[in-house]
Amino acid sequence: MEITQNQNTVRERGVIDRVQHLASEANPAFATGSIIVPLTVLAISVVLQSPQLLFYTHVAAGAVWFGFALIFPAVIGPALGGLDDENTIAVTTQLTPKLVFFILGFSFTTVLSGTVLLTTEWGLGYGFSGLWSSASLGLGWGLFFFGLVVPNRIHLQAYYESRSEKPDFDRLAAIEKRNALIGIVEAIAMLGIIFLMTGLRLG
Repeated sequence: MEITQNQNTVRERGVIDRVQHLASEANPAFATGSIIVPLTVLAISVVLQSPQLLFYTHVAAGAVWFGFALIFPAVIGPALGGLDDENTIAVTTQLTPKLVFFILGFSFTTVLSGTVLLTTEWGLGYGFSGLWSSASLGLGWGLFFFGLVVPNRIHLQAYYESRSEKPDFDRLAAIEKRNALIGIVEAIAMLGIIFLMTGLRLG
């Protein structure tokens, strides 16, 4: 009971306390590595002034980010919907903390490496004034911040509800439906980014 009550107070704490709680639940090494490792590869590509490594970092991180955004509404969401209440809670409470840090690290690396790629000094020299480059950059960063504000919050709502003393399973089902809808929006936006990047690369 004490553990449950402590979990109930987490959502009422400050941002730093909540981040520390999620990192602890995810495993601090995993949480740190999910952010540090991809950003370290990005930093190495900049230090070495290697457009090839930078491009690889951007594509690899983007593939992970885009892949998770598509897999969740298409596969994981429906799979959770088919589980009984106890197993749904078990999966949600185990998966969400890791997901938060993993997606943050790879999504941030994607948009940051994409920005650096547009530069002349470290990247491919496309610049920021062209239609394709500015549209790709704007949509990429917009999707990153959208992910922080909307899907991330929805995942955390499901997490905190699952951690509550008496989870409301109707509310969890409603949250999952919103998550699926948001996932569709994200998927469309990501396909739009791929279209813009194709136009940027091929003219």
